[in-house]
Amino acid sequence: MIIRPSLGGLSQKNVTPPLDISGMPQARLAFGLRKLRAGYTGYALRARDSSGNEVDVGFTNGKEVTNESLTSGGTTLRAFAGGGNVTVSKWYNQSGNSSTQAGGGSWTGFDTDPDAVQSTSSKQPVLVVSGTKTKLALKFETSGGFSTHGDFLIVDDYRLPNANTGDAFTFAWAGEFQNFDNHMGMVSNVDNFNDGVELIFLEPDGFRFSVDSHDLDTSGSVSSDPEDRIVVLASYDRTRASGQGGDGNSQIIRINGTQSTKDTDEDKHIGASDRFRIGIRKATNSPFDGTIREVIVWESQLSAALQVSLERNMAIYNEADL
Repeated sequence: MIIRPSLGGLSQKNVTPPLDISGMPQARLAFGLRKLRAGYTGYALRARDSSGNEVDVGFTNGKEVTNESLTSGGTTLRAFAGGGNVTVSKWYNQSGNSSTQAGGGSWTGFDTDPDAVQSTSSKQPVLVVSGTKTKLALKFETSGGFSTHGDFLIVDDYRLPNANTGDAFTFAWAGEFQNFDNHMGMVSNVDNFNDGVELIFLEPDGFRFSVDSHDLDTSGSVSSDPEDRIVVLASYDRTRASGQGGDGNSQIIRINGTQSTKDTDEDKHIGASDRFRIGIRKATNSPFDGTIREVIVWESQLSAALQVSLERNMAIYNEADL
């Protein structure tokens, strides 16, 4: 089933660019280049220059990362870069959620507010202004192909809750594609392709949202123009499966305002070796080629109204067309 919602005369003045997720169900992960939570007081990311020096980067005027954002080294980001490339070694988690249940409660030793990191400099995404757009983004690159090694970030101290503690979640993702290789990983919590959860691109113009190999596929969802920004929301709630007495809309994906659903009844399995990754499927397979600007994760399926509101906010800020 596909639903195309009315945007109800939405205009840019209707949405304040800062997205305050503190007014929503509490997120577990929140990565962005703007402030995502009003109470967040930390840095946005850690940047690395071509000489290997690293600094933390804050928000300009408390709102978003720009070239004029101040760093922990006392200079602006522009001055730190010195005209060269700057890569991202850490994307700070803004959720403020000091969860003791990260990974589903059956694993111990997880950090609170786990960050997305990449210690290998050659695999760190580059902080760029993409194309004709005006805002910064993290550029993930690959040489192409299913088994190539590309840029990615890993949240080593987080997994989605397992079946014994909950079977609901929502991913929110904003970015754009540079190339259109099949099965490019956008976000994933999987080490084995037969279990876990992942959101990937399907050649030539679609997406796959997979919950333990229950695939919800779309087509015609993205143009071949690398300037086009995409906002994707993918969510799952097993209690909505018809087999559980629900309405049959347990698995949902929304792409720039177009919704597709599937009646999936699956107690997802997140293994102890699974890792949450941004920009790749597994450790060495199907890397993403393009830019990513926001990734947010909730351990619940957001209501329809919240999903539409979130999608609109992300689309306007990230310059996507609904």
